[in-house]
Amino acid sequence: MNIVQISNNLPTEKEVTDYFEFVRWGTKKNCCHCGGEHITKRYEDYRYHCYECGRKFSVTTNTQLHSTNLSLKTWLFSFALISDAKKGLSALQLQRNLGISYVTAFRMYHKIRQIMSDGNEHLEGILEMDETYIGGKPRKYQSAKFGKKYRNAELDDRIEELESRFVFENEAYKKNANSENAKRGRGTLKTPVAGIVQRNGNVVAEVMNLTDSASLKRLVRKYVSLPDSVLLTDEYKSYSRFNAVIEHIKIDHQKMYSYRGLNTNTIEGFWAIVKRGIIGQYHNVSDEYLQNYIDEFCFKYNNRKYDDMFETLVFNAMLPPETDFKDLNPQFVKSNQGKRRAKLAEKYAMSNSI
Repeated sequence: MNIVQISNNLPTEKEVTDYFEFVRWGTKKNCCHCGGEHITKRYEDYRYHCYECGRKFSVTTNTQLHSTNLSLKTWLFSFALISDAKKGLSALQLQRNLGISYVTAFRMYHKIRQIMSDGNEHLEGILEMDETYIGGKPRKYQSAKFGKKYRNAELDDRIEELESRFVFENEAYKKNANSENAKRGRGTLKTPVAGIVQRNGNVVAEVMNLTDSASLKRLVRKYVSLPDSVLLTDEYKSYSRFNAVIEHIKIDHQKMYSYRGLNTNTIEGFWAIVKRGIIGQYHNVSDEYLQNYIDEFCFKYNNRKYDDMFETLVFNAMLPPETDFKDLNPQFVKSNQGKRRAKLAEKYAMSNSI
């Protein structure tokens, strides 16, 4: 559902609340505290009263949106805007689009990233594995081109002419500058991220403390169906003993990048999307939140052939707050939500992609 459909089909908070209630309960509502079905009609503040336990509740009680102070319509608009942005959306742009504060937009976006999941991924078939490194590029000031000091008489005269009115902070731009030999990629101080992608399928990626053989094997065992898969990697030494775990083929990038369909182009294409999103939209990502950003890119990549990202976010938002989304079985989730999603698609002109 896009923002035009939300405006047309769900113009008021009442319709939006009806929509969320159907997503959570279907046609039969029950108490969020005791599970009782003997409840009042909905009050003007969108809450119910349970006759069995005597407590009040609303559609967001004990969900991912528990205690939210934002309207549900604002959440729906945010789901639509974020799911439609392939390479992400900055918190500042979300702030402008929704008319909320930056802090609220920032926290809202990270909450949405936390619920961006279709469940635990299991990969099989032809797989590609690679790592990338997230961080700023080296500064070029101390390179061979600019490393030697030189004098420019014309600029010196111009500075002397203007220095009575302006203060030019000499060499301030050199702070934190790296040398021209600053390492990029492996061996750098940037944060490593390892990923596995299935040809014509889904991708998984995790922020890593180390990219040693044991850490990378743990990632393979966690997500890959080992007997039914073959893994393609480059010649990085941490992959040298992967044959003991899985069928493994190494591509020597010093000699070739592809040979008769053996390559790692798919995972490198995914890294390109991640880098363009971080550099072009977010500009700077802290290590504390980096996994959240990686989860967002994985979620959007895995749903690239479908139009159900918006619906998935709505359904995930109605799950209990303690839900571990990466442990959900995707087939179980889809089958249990299928009929309800189909009904929503028919009623609200949403895409039924189950």
